[in-house]
Amino acid sequence: MDSNHFVAWMESTASTLRSEHGKSANIAIIIDNATWHNKLTPESQPPKRAWKKQLIADWLTKRKIKFETYMTKAELIQLAFSQLPPKQYIVDKIANKYDIEIVRIPVKHCVLNPVELAWAGLKKYVRQQNVRFSLNDVAQLCYEWLAACGPENASGYFAHVYKHEKTFKIADKNAEELGNDLIDSEDDVVSDASNDDDTDD
Repeated sequence: MDSNHFVAWMESTASTLRSEHGKSANIAIIIDNATWHNKLTPESQPPKRAWKKQLIADWLTKRKIKFETYMTKAELIQLAFSQLPPKQYIVDKIANKYDIEIVRIPVKHCVLNPVELAWAGLKKYVRQQNVRFSLNDVAQLCYEWLAACGPENASGYFAHVYKHEKTFKIADKNAEELGNDLIDSEDDVVSDASNDDDTDD
């Protein structure tokens, strides 16, 4: 997989989903943070440090960022990175064209992605059933598993994700409350120390 294949898949999938479910349906596509999912649009791509000085100058000129001709390459790249445009992803623009929401899972939180469970189930089935180690058999076994994976399976995957999501939310709430308690405690210590100083005077 690479970004070009994924972009083509997103265009086809978003178009199909919208045509099958109508204009009024709320549709979201969940993706992780694989490199090919996050290819920036040409307009929002930052300059590369390996670029020659003239390329960096062209990048700045195209975005109407003023610079002096005597500036070094290091100064130009520093200027560019201080004024980077907001990140815009190609797949987001495609999804937006079809009024589809892209939901990105937090980095290193694959447990929040229901497709990971489906992928694990498919691999397990192929591993158990593939006795001849033939690529044709692997393809056929994949088709068999996908055909047998119905709505009840999908519901189970999402229920598993919801359970973990709830756990993370509780952990976040506890961490926030603990952080507030620590801040309050530090304020009390500072206040006590200040009172002691006033008493000494």
